[in-house]
Amino acid sequence: MPFIGNAIPDRSDPTSYDARRTLFAAVAGLLAAVLALTLVGLAHPPDPDSASAEGATGEQETALAQWEALWANIDRRGEAALQPERSDSSLRSAGDTVFMRYRNLWRDVDETTRRAFQMAALTNDPDAKIARLQPLATAGPAPIRSRALAEIARIRLRQRALDDARANARQALAIPGLEPRFMADAYFILGYAALEARDLDGAETALAEAVARDPGFWDARQTQLLVLSRQLGQPRQATAACINRTRLMIENLSALPTLAQDRTQFRDIADRFAAQSARANPAFSLLSGLGYLWAGDRDKARAALAETGKARGALPRRCEALLVAKAEELLARGF
Repeated sequence: MPFIGNAIPDRSDPTSYDARRTLFAAVAGLLAAVLALTLVGLAHPPDPDSASAEGATGEQETALAQWEALWANIDRRGEAALQPERSDSSLRSAGDTVFMRYRNLWRDVDETTRRAFQMAALTNDPDAKIARLQPLATAGPAPIRSRALAEIARIRLRQRALDDARANARQALAIPGLEPRFMADAYFILGYAALEARDLDGAETALAEAVARDPGFWDARQTQLLVLSRQLGQPRQATAACINRTRLMIENLSALPTLAQDRTQFRDIADRFAAQSARANPAFSLLSGLGYLWAGDRDKARAALAETGKARGALPRRCEALLVAKAEELLARGF
Protein backbone atom coordinates (compact mmCIF):
# COMPACT_ATOMS: atom_id res chain seq x y z
CA MET A 1 0.00 0.00 0.00
CA PRO A 2 1.43 3.39 -0.89
CA PHE A 3 2.28 5.76 2.00
CA ILE A 4 -0.39 8.42 2.57
CA GLY A 5 0.69 11.52 4.46
CA ASN A 6 3.67 13.84 4.69
CA ALA A 7 6.81 12.56 3.10
CA ILE A 8 9.67 11.90 5.50
CA PRO A 9 12.57 14.15 4.53
CA ASP A 10 15.51 12.40 3.03
CA ARG A 11 18.40 13.47 5.25
CA SER A 12 20.79 11.97 2.77
CA ASP A 13 19.99 14.97 0.57
CA PRO A 14 21.55 17.95 2.43
CA THR A 15 19.95 20.48 0.09
CA SER A 16 16.42 19.23 0.86
CA TYR A 17 17.10 19.04 4.59
CA ASP A 18 18.60 22.54 4.85
CA ALA A 19 15.71 24.05 2.91
CA ARG A 20 13.18 22.51 5.25
CA ARG A 21 15.12 23.61 8.31
CA THR A 22 15.21 27.18 6.98
CA LEU A 23 11.47 27.09 6.33
CA PHE A 24 10.70 25.81 9.83
CA ALA A 25 12.88 28.53 11.36
CA ALA A 26 11.07 31.21 9.38
CA VAL A 27 7.66 29.90 10.43
CA ALA A 28 8.76 29.73 14.07
CA GLY A 29 9.95 33.32 13.92
CA LEU A 30 6.68 34.46 12.40
CA LEU A 31 4.67 32.68 15.10
CA ALA A 32 6.81 34.28 17.81
CA ALA A 33 6.16 37.72 16.34
CA VAL A 34 2.41 37.09 16.21
CA LEU A 35 2.47 35.89 19.82
CA ALA A 36 4.33 39.01 20.93
CA LEU A 37 1.83 41.28 19.21
CA THR A 38 -1.04 39.36 20.78
CA LEU A 39 0.42 39.76 24.26
CA VAL A 40 0.90 43.48 23.71
CA GLY A 41 -2.70 43.74 22.57
CA LEU A 42 -3.89 41.97 25.69
CA ALA A 43 -1.82 44.21 27.92
CA HIS A 44 -3.08 47.34 26.13
CA PRO A 45 -6.54 46.59 24.72
CA PRO A 46 -7.83 48.84 21.95
CA ASP A 47 -9.36 52.04 23.19
CA PRO A 48 -13.13 51.85 22.61
CA ASP A 49 -13.01 55.53 21.68
CA SER A 50 -11.20 54.70 18.45
CA ALA A 51 -14.29 53.03 17.01
CA SER A 52 -16.06 56.37 16.60
CA ALA A 53 -13.48 59.08 17.01
CA GLU A 54 -15.73 62.02 16.16
CA GLY A 55 -18.47 61.13 18.66
CA ALA A 56 -15.93 60.12 21.27
CA THR A 57 -14.16 63.46 20.98
CA GLY A 58 -17.35 65.36 21.75
CA GLU A 59 -18.13 63.14 24.72
CA GLN A 60 -14.60 63.51 26.02
CA GLU A 61 -14.74 67.29 25.77
CA THR A 62 -17.96 67.33 27.80
CA ALA A 63 -16.53 64.91 30.35
CA LEU A 64 -13.35 66.98 30.67
CA ALA A 65 -15.33 70.19 31.13
CA GLN A 66 -17.36 68.60 33.93
CA TRP A 67 -14.18 67.20 35.47
CA GLU A 68 -12.53 70.63 35.49
CA ALA A 69 -15.68 72.22 36.94
CA LEU A 70 -15.68 69.64 39.74
CA TRP A 71 -12.13 70.48 40.76
CA ALA A 72 -12.68 74.21 40.39
CA ASN A 73 -15.51 73.91 42.92
CA ILE A 74 -13.37 71.79 45.25
CA ASP A 75 -10.51 74.29 45.01
CA ARG A 76 -12.84 77.12 46.00
CA ARG A 77 -14.80 75.47 48.80
CA GLY A 78 -13.28 72.08 49.54
CA GLU A 79 -15.49 69.04 49.91
CA ALA A 80 -18.35 71.30 51.04
CA ALA A 81 -18.77 72.31 47.39
CA LEU A 82 -20.12 68.85 46.59
CA GLN A 83 -22.60 68.59 49.42
CA PRO A 84 -26.24 68.41 48.26
CA GLU A 85 -28.59 71.12 49.45
CA ARG A 86 -31.00 70.18 52.22
CA SER A 87 -33.99 72.27 51.17
CA ASP A 88 -36.37 70.23 53.33
CA SER A 89 -35.52 70.08 57.02
CA SER A 90 -37.44 66.82 57.39
CA LEU A 91 -35.00 64.97 55.11
CA ARG A 92 -33.29 62.01 56.71
CA SER A 93 -30.76 59.70 55.12
CA ALA A 94 -32.49 56.41 55.86
CA GLY A 95 -35.26 55.28 53.58
CA ASP A 96 -35.62 54.02 50.05
CA THR A 97 -39.02 55.64 49.51
CA VAL A 98 -39.75 59.33 49.48
CA PHE A 99 -42.20 59.09 52.40
CA MET A 100 -39.42 57.57 54.50
CA ARG A 101 -36.94 60.27 53.51
CA TYR A 102 -39.24 63.27 53.85
CA ARG A 103 -41.34 62.88 56.97
CA ASN A 104 -43.28 66.10 56.33
CA LEU A 105 -45.06 64.44 53.42
CA TRP A 106 -47.31 62.52 55.78
CA ARG A 107 -48.95 65.77 56.91
CA ASP A 108 -50.83 65.97 53.61
CA VAL A 109 -52.15 62.39 53.77
CA ASP A 110 -55.68 61.91 55.07
CA GLU A 111 -56.27 59.65 58.05
CA THR A 112 -58.05 56.90 56.10
CA THR A 113 -55.23 56.56 53.58
CA ARG A 114 -52.59 56.69 56.28
CA ARG A 115 -54.35 53.91 58.17
CA ALA A 116 -54.53 51.82 54.99
CA PHE A 117 -50.76 52.07 54.58
CA GLN A 118 -50.26 51.19 58.24
CA MET A 119 -52.46 48.10 57.95
CA ALA A 120 -50.50 46.98 54.88
CA ALA A 121 -47.24 47.47 56.76
CA LEU A 122 -48.48 45.31 59.63
CA THR A 123 -49.45 42.47 57.29
CA ASN A 124 -46.82 39.73 57.18
CA ASP A 125 -48.11 37.84 54.16
CA PRO A 126 -46.69 39.43 50.97
CA ASP A 127 -49.74 38.65 48.84
CA ALA A 128 -52.10 40.04 51.46
CA LYS A 129 -49.92 43.13 51.74
CA ILE A 130 -50.09 43.67 47.98
CA ALA A 131 -53.87 43.19 48.05
CA ARG A 132 -54.15 46.00 50.61
CA LEU A 133 -51.90 48.27 48.55
CA GLN A 134 -53.51 47.70 45.15
CA PRO A 135 -56.51 50.04 45.71
CA LEU A 136 -54.12 52.80 46.77
CA ALA A 137 -52.03 52.23 43.64
CA THR A 138 -54.92 52.69 41.24
CA ALA A 139 -56.81 55.70 42.58
CA GLY A 140 -56.20 58.92 44.45
CA PRO A 141 -53.54 61.64 44.28
CA ALA A 142 -50.30 61.01 42.41
CA PRO A 143 -48.09 60.84 45.53
CA ILE A 144 -50.31 58.16 47.11
CA ARG A 145 -50.40 56.05 43.97
CA SER A 146 -46.64 56.38 43.62
CA ARG A 147 -46.06 55.37 47.24
CA ALA A 148 -48.29 52.31 46.90
CA LEU A 149 -46.59 51.20 43.68
CA ALA A 150 -43.18 51.66 45.27
CA GLU A 151 -44.22 49.50 48.22
CA ILE A 152 -45.51 46.78 45.90
CA ALA A 153 -42.30 46.93 43.87
CA ARG A 154 -40.21 46.55 47.02
CA ILE A 155 -42.14 43.39 47.88
CA ARG A 156 -41.52 42.08 44.38
CA LEU A 157 -37.81 42.79 44.72
CA ARG A 158 -37.67 40.79 47.94
CA GLN A 159 -39.43 37.97 46.11
CA ARG A 160 -36.87 38.23 43.28
CA ALA A 161 -39.76 38.94 40.90
CA LEU A 162 -37.68 41.50 39.03
CA ASP A 163 -39.95 41.88 36.00
CA ASP A 164 -42.94 42.63 38.23
CA ALA A 165 -40.90 45.16 40.22
CA ARG A 166 -39.86 46.90 37.01
CA ALA A 167 -43.46 46.97 35.80
CA ASN A 168 -44.59 48.63 39.05
CA ALA A 169 -41.81 51.20 38.78
CA ARG A 170 -42.75 52.05 35.21
CA GLN A 171 -46.38 52.41 36.26
CA ALA A 172 -45.29 54.97 38.81
CA LEU A 173 -43.25 56.90 36.23
CA ALA A 174 -46.32 57.05 33.99
CA ILE A 175 -48.40 58.87 36.63
CA PRO A 176 -49.12 62.39 35.32
CA GLY A 177 -47.77 65.29 37.33
CA LEU A 178 -45.52 63.21 39.58
CA GLU A 179 -42.88 65.25 41.43
CA PRO A 180 -39.23 64.48 40.66
CA ARG A 181 -38.44 63.16 44.14
CA PHE A 182 -41.30 60.64 43.82
CA MET A 183 -39.96 59.64 40.42
CA ALA A 184 -36.60 59.02 42.11
CA ASP A 185 -38.17 56.09 43.98
CA ALA A 186 -39.20 54.44 40.73
CA TYR A 187 -35.79 54.94 39.14
CA PHE A 188 -34.12 53.53 42.25
CA ILE A 189 -36.24 50.39 41.94
CA LEU A 190 -35.31 50.09 38.27
CA GLY A 191 -31.65 50.52 39.15
CA TYR A 192 -31.76 48.00 41.97
CA ALA A 193 -33.57 45.47 39.80
CA ALA A 194 -30.95 45.93 37.08
CA LEU A 195 -28.17 45.43 39.62
CA GLU A 196 -29.80 42.24 40.84
CA ALA A 197 -29.97 41.08 37.22
CA ARG A 198 -26.25 41.94 36.80
CA ASP A 199 -27.09 44.59 34.23
CA LEU A 200 -24.55 47.20 35.29
CA ASP A 201 -25.27 49.54 32.37
CA GLY A 202 -28.99 49.55 33.15
CA ALA A 203 -28.32 50.05 36.85
CA GLU A 204 -25.93 52.92 36.17
CA THR A 205 -28.45 54.73 33.96
CA ALA A 206 -31.41 54.31 36.31
CA LEU A 207 -29.51 55.28 39.45
CA ALA A 208 -28.20 58.42 37.76
CA GLU A 209 -31.82 59.38 37.10
CA ALA A 210 -32.74 58.70 40.73
CA VAL A 211 -29.93 60.87 42.11
CA ALA A 212 -30.64 63.65 39.60
CA ARG A 213 -34.28 63.82 40.72
CA ASP A 214 -33.52 63.66 44.42
CA PRO A 215 -29.92 64.55 45.33
CA GLY A 216 -30.77 63.82 48.97
CA PHE A 217 -31.48 60.15 48.23
CA TRP A 218 -28.77 58.45 50.33
CA ASP A 219 -29.70 54.89 49.35
CA ALA A 220 -29.59 55.77 45.65
CA ARG A 221 -26.19 57.42 46.02
CA GLN A 222 -24.79 54.51 48.00
CA THR A 223 -25.98 52.02 45.39
CA GLN A 224 -24.73 54.26 42.60
CA LEU A 225 -21.28 54.31 44.21
CA LEU A 226 -21.28 50.51 44.23
CA VAL A 227 -22.33 50.27 40.59
CA LEU A 228 -19.81 52.88 39.43
CA SER A 229 -16.99 51.07 41.21
CA ARG A 230 -17.93 47.85 39.47
CA GLN A 231 -18.10 49.63 36.13
CA LEU A 232 -14.64 51.11 36.67
CA GLY A 233 -13.39 47.61 37.32
CA GLN A 234 -14.43 46.51 33.83
CA PRO A 235 -11.55 45.91 31.40
CA ARG A 236 -12.96 47.99 28.53
CA GLN A 237 -14.67 51.36 28.70
CA ALA A 238 -14.57 54.64 26.84
CA THR A 239 -12.41 57.48 28.13
CA ALA A 240 -15.42 59.75 28.66
CA ALA A 241 -17.22 57.06 30.65
CA CYS A 242 -14.14 56.53 32.82
CA ILE A 243 -13.86 60.26 33.58
CA ASN A 244 -17.57 60.65 34.28
CA ARG A 245 -17.70 57.62 36.56
CA THR A 246 -14.75 58.82 38.59
CA ARG A 247 -16.30 62.29 38.88
CA LEU A 248 -19.62 60.90 40.10
CA MET A 249 -17.87 58.71 42.64
CA ILE A 250 -16.06 61.76 44.03
CA GLU A 251 -19.38 63.62 44.24
CA ASN A 252 -20.91 60.72 46.16
CA LEU A 253 -17.86 60.54 48.41
CA SER A 254 -18.71 64.04 49.60
CA ALA A 255 -22.50 63.68 49.59
CA LEU A 256 -22.94 60.44 51.54
CA PRO A 257 -21.37 61.56 54.86
CA THR A 258 -23.22 64.88 54.62
CA LEU A 259 -26.60 63.25 54.12
CA ALA A 260 -25.93 60.75 56.90
CA GLN A 261 -24.56 63.54 59.12
CA ASP A 262 -21.69 61.19 59.89
CA ARG A 263 -18.19 62.25 58.86
CA THR A 264 -16.77 58.85 59.80
CA GLN A 265 -18.18 57.68 56.48
CA PHE A 266 -15.29 59.45 54.75
CA ARG A 267 -12.91 56.98 56.35
CA ASP A 268 -15.24 54.04 55.78
CA ILE A 269 -15.41 54.75 52.06
CA ALA A 270 -11.68 55.47 51.89
CA ASP A 271 -10.89 52.15 53.58
CA ARG A 272 -13.12 50.31 51.14
CA PHE A 273 -11.45 51.76 48.07
CA ALA A 274 -7.96 51.57 49.52
CA ALA A 275 -8.46 47.81 49.66
CA GLN A 276 -9.73 47.78 46.08
CA SER A 277 -6.82 49.89 44.84
CA ALA A 278 -4.63 46.84 45.34
CA ARG A 279 -6.11 45.78 42.01
CA ALA A 280 -4.07 48.58 40.41
CA ASN A 281 -6.94 50.95 39.68
CA PRO A 282 -5.97 54.64 39.86
CA ALA A 283 -9.59 55.76 40.28
CA PHE A 284 -9.85 53.81 43.52
CA SER A 285 -6.52 55.17 44.76
CA LEU A 286 -7.59 58.75 44.03
CA LEU A 287 -10.94 58.22 45.73
CA SER A 288 -9.42 56.68 48.84
CA GLY A 289 -6.86 59.48 49.01
CA LEU A 290 -9.60 62.10 48.95
CA GLY A 291 -11.60 60.19 51.54
CA TYR A 292 -8.68 60.10 53.94
CA LEU A 293 -7.90 63.75 53.25
CA TRP A 294 -11.45 64.84 54.04
CA ALA A 295 -11.46 62.58 57.10
CA GLY A 296 -8.39 64.47 58.33
CA ASP A 297 -5.88 61.62 57.98
CA ARG A 298 -3.18 63.27 55.88
CA ASP A 299 -0.65 60.46 56.17
CA LYS A 300 -3.03 57.90 54.73
CA ALA A 301 -4.17 60.41 52.13
CA ARG A 302 -0.61 60.87 50.89
CA ALA A 303 0.00 57.12 50.84
CA ALA A 304 -3.18 56.45 48.87
CA LEU A 305 -2.56 59.24 46.37
CA ALA A 306 0.99 57.99 45.82
CA GLU A 307 -0.47 54.64 44.76
CA THR A 308 -2.36 56.34 41.93
CA GLY A 309 0.80 56.73 39.87
CA LYS A 310 1.67 53.06 40.29
CA ALA A 311 -1.67 51.78 39.06
CA ARG A 312 -1.55 51.46 35.29
CA GLY A 313 -3.33 49.42 32.67
CA ALA A 314 -6.76 49.04 34.27
CA LEU A 315 -8.37 52.09 32.63
CA PRO A 316 -8.17 53.91 29.27
CA ARG A 317 -4.78 55.57 28.98
CA ARG A 318 -6.14 59.11 28.67
CA CYS A 319 -8.33 58.66 31.72
CA GLU A 320 -5.47 57.17 33.71
CA ALA A 321 -3.21 60.07 32.80
CA LEU A 322 -5.84 62.54 34.01
CA LEU A 323 -6.26 60.77 37.36
CA VAL A 324 -2.53 60.43 37.92
CA ALA A 325 -2.00 64.11 37.12
CA LYS A 326 -4.66 65.11 39.65
CA ALA A 327 -3.13 62.90 42.35
CA GLU A 328 0.31 64.37 41.68
CA GLU A 329 -1.14 67.88 41.83
CA LEU A 330 -2.72 67.17 45.22
CA LEU A 331 0.52 65.69 46.54
CA ALA A 332 2.51 68.68 45.29
CA ARG A 333 0.37 71.01 47.39
CA GLY A 334 1.90 69.45 50.50
CA PHE A 335 -1.30 69.31 52.53
